[in-house]
Amino acid sequence: MAALAVLAVVVAVERRRHPAPVVPHTGQDDPPDDYGLIALTVPEVRRLLAVFTHVSAAVTPPIAAFWREFELRWSQWRRRHQARARWYHYRRRLTLT
Repeated sequence: MAALAVLAVVVAVERRRHPAPVVPHTGQDDPPDDYGLIALTVPEVRRLLAVFTHVSAAVTPPIAAFWREFELRWSQWRRRHQARARWYHYRRRLTLT
């Protein structure tokens, strides 16, 4: 329970510093050049923390560095993809109203 509370605090602090999401205002808006990233979630922070602690102890330093870089890039790609999906979902919902 304490670990989950720490993760929740980390996410709350990160969300406070995170910029507002890019969302359309009408159903006719053109897509932006940069959709941004969704805010970090508790499961995402937990997964990244596990990668940075457990993987580093289990493999050689060059492989650990490669794996950490891969996980960070994957997290950024996924969060950017989710922001893009949110933008199009919101625009679709605006065209239905």
